Amino acid sequence: MKTIKKIFLQVFVIGLIITGLSSCKKTLEWEVDESFDRLFRPSELTASVSGVTATLTWKGKPATNSYVVELSKDSLQFSQIVSTYKTQGVKTANGYSFEIPDLLDPTTRYSARIKGIDTTDVKNESQWTAVTFKTATEQIMLNVTPADVTTTTVVLKWRIPNQVSHFMIGTNRYDISAQEKAAGTKTITGLTPDNGYTAVLYYNNSIRGSQPFRTLSLLPTGPNVVNVGATDDLAALLQNAANGTIFVLLQNSVYSSDNTVVLPANTSITIYGQDGPNKPIVALNGITLGAAHGTIKFENIDLSGYQFGDPTKAKRNYIFNQSLSSNTTEIIFENCIIRNFVNTPMRMQGANPITIDKFTVNKCIVYDIGDNASNGTYAFINTNVATGKINNITITNSTFYKIGYGLILHNLAPTNALIIENNTFNNVVGNARYLIDYNAQNVTTFSFKNNIIGKTLSPTASARGIRYGGTSLVVVNSYKTTDAVISANAIPNIIDYNNASTALFTNPDNGNFTILDNSFIGKSDSGDPRWRK
Repeated sequence: MKTIKKIFLQVFVIGLIITGLSSCKKTLEWEVDESFDRLFRPSELTASVSGVTATLTWKGKPATNSYVVELSKDSLQFSQIVSTYKTQGVKTANGYSFEIPDLLDPTTRYSARIKGIDTTDVKNESQWTAVTFKTATEQIMLNVTPADVTTTTVVLKWRIPNQVSHFMIGTNRYDISAQEKAAGTKTITGLTPDNGYTAVLYYNNSIRGSQPFRTLSLLPTGPNVVNVGATDDLAALLQNAANGTIFVLLQNSVYSSDNTVVLPANTSITIYGQDGPNKPIVALNGITLGAAHGTIKFENIDLSGYQFGDPTKAKRNYIFNQSLSSNTTEIIFENCIIRNFVNTPMRMQGANPITIDKFTVNKCIVYDIGDNASNGTYAFINTNVATGKINNITITNSTFYKIGYGLILHNLAPTNALIIENNTFNNVVGNARYLIDYNAQNVTTFSFKNNIIGKTLSPTASARGIRYGGTSLVVVNSYKTTDAVISANAIPNIIDYNNASTALFTNPDNGNFTILDNSFIGKSDSGDPRWRK
C-alpha cells in the first residue's frame, strides 16, 4: 500500500512540473527584436600606409561574405563620405585585407570604416568598425641629371609602370600622353636659361613626386669675356689676364700645361666652363697667387690632377701650393669636379704672410685627394703654418670621397666662420688624422649641419673627428654609418645610422651616393642634395 502511494505521489509531482512548464512557455513568449539579429562587426581593423596608398586589414566573422568600406576626411565623423567600396577582401594568414584602389591625397588625414554583409540576407549587416590614418608624400620621379637639362628644356623621368596624368611647373600644366606614360619620360620645352624650377608629377589630383632642377646658363658675353678654343693656351692667357676677365671654356675640351701658372697681381679672374654634362677639363701644373687678388673663381670646371687629364699619365701634386706673400679676397669652386691630386688643391706653406678672406666650395664633387692608403698626405684644405690662414670657409652641397688625410687642417691660425652643410663624405680621414683639425685654434662660428659621414678611410680604424679650441660647434641633422669609425674627438650630437655605408648608398665604391635605404630618416634632408630621395 505504501508503495502504491509513493508511486502515485511521484506521478502527481511530475504532472505538476509538466503543466508548469507548458504554462511558462506560453507566458514567456515575445517578439524577437531583429535589430539585434545581426552579424558581428569586423575586429582588429588597421591601416598601413605607403605614400598615397593605404591597405586595410581586419579579422573576419562567421557568416560574413562581403564588406562595405567607406572613407572620409572628417576624423571619424563620417559626415561626408568621399569614397565607398564593396569587397570580399583578400584572405590572408591573419584575416582579410583590402588595398584602397584609388590614389589618396598626400599628407592628408583619412578615416576608414568597414562593416560586414551577409549577401544571402539571412542576417542583418554588422555595425561599423573604424580606423584613422594619414597618408605620406610619394616619390616616383627620378633625379634630374645634368644630361637631362639644356638652356631651355628638361627631360623628366619616372618609374614605370605607374599611373600619371600631368606635370605642374609653377602654374603651367604639361599633360602626359599615352606614349610618354609608357616610356616614363616627358620633355618640357620653352624654359628660361639659368633658372630654378620644381616639376611636380600628378595623377589627377594626387601628387606622385617632385624634382627640382635648373636650366643651363647661357655663355657669358661682354668685353671682358675671352672665349678659349680647344687648342688655345689657357695657361698663357691666365698669366696675362686683365682684371675682371672671364675665360669661357668649351665642353668636351682639355686645357693642360706643364708649367706653373703665376696669376698677375691685383686681378679678379673667372674660369668658366660651358654648362653641360661634359665639363671642360683643366689640367695645369699648379697656380701661384700674386701679391693681391679680388676673386678667383672656377665654375663648371673639371679640375684634374692627371697630366693632360689623362689617367694613364702621372698625377700633379697641387692646384694652389702658396708660399709667396698674398692677400686674396675669395677663392670659389662652384659646380666643379676636383680630382686625382697626389696632395691637395689648397696648401699654404712657409714664413710669408698668406691670407684668403673667403674660401668657398659649392655643388662640387671631390675625390682621390692625398690618398696614400694609410695616413694621407695633405688635407683638402691644408695650412699648418701660423702665417697662412683662411678667415671664412664654406663647404656646401658637395660630395667628398677618397680623401686620404682629412677635410681641413688649419691648426696654427684661427678661423672666423666655418660652415659645413649639406655634404656627403665617404672614405675620408686617414690613420690618426682628423676630419677637421684646428688643434687649439678657435673657430668663432662653426656650423656642421645636414651632413652624412660614410665609411672612414683609415686602414687601422684610427680616424678622428673634430678638434678645435672653441665651444661654438653646432651639429644638426647629421649622420654617420657604422663603418665610419671615429676613434677619438667624436663629433657631438651626430646621429648613428645603424648600418654600413654600402647599405645606405647605391654604389659608394664607384661614386654613386644616391640614398639606397628608403627607411633612412635623413633621406630627404641630409647629405649632398644631388643624392637625396
